[in-house]
Amino acid sequence: MKQKIIQTALKICEKDGYESLSMRKLATKLELDPMAIYHYFDNKEELTKAMVRQVFDRFEQKTLIKFKNPKLALKKYLLGYWSLFIEYPGLSLYLIKNSYDGFPSVVSLNQNLQDLFNAVCSSHHNTEKVLHIMIDFIHGNALAVSIIPKGKLKNSKFRQNQKEFESSLIYLLDQFIKP
Repeated sequence: MKQKIIQTALKICEKDGYESLSMRKLATKLELDPMAIYHYFDNKEELTKAMVRQVFDRFEQKTLIKFKNPKLALKKYLLGYWSLFIEYPGLSLYLIKNSYDGFPSVVSLNQNLQDLFNAVCSSHHNTEKVLHIMIDFIHGNALAVSIIPKGKLKNSKFRQNQKEFESSLIYLLDQFIKP
């Protein structure tokens, strides 16, 4: 039941935005008494942490494949992060607007990114600044794609945007990565 609650909460969040998610709305969608949700989660904040943990843990499992080439690993990780943002824009926007320090999964993601950047960026670059530039680039591009209603974004148009994004990402990375 806990997983069903999390999945339904994610669906509500992505359909109507994070701000529209309430325990009462969630209970109605699940056809449960609102108090039943509180049996599993003390409050919306605890539910949100569970949602974030599930989404980011799945992301980590899919993207943290050990590559011998750190540059390739970084590119795959950043592309995976872009895809995650597009798949979960409501939750992602919530995390961007709020401090992520309370979400261990997001802290872990940022640490992994920092480690990958440190492994591939030229020593004369400020890797933290480069990381922020890349993350802002990903957020901006993913936000532009994610606000298009899913029914209007055809697969071919999405793939075209993905290819354009990948090309731009590779160009930016090549500006900072060691030869």
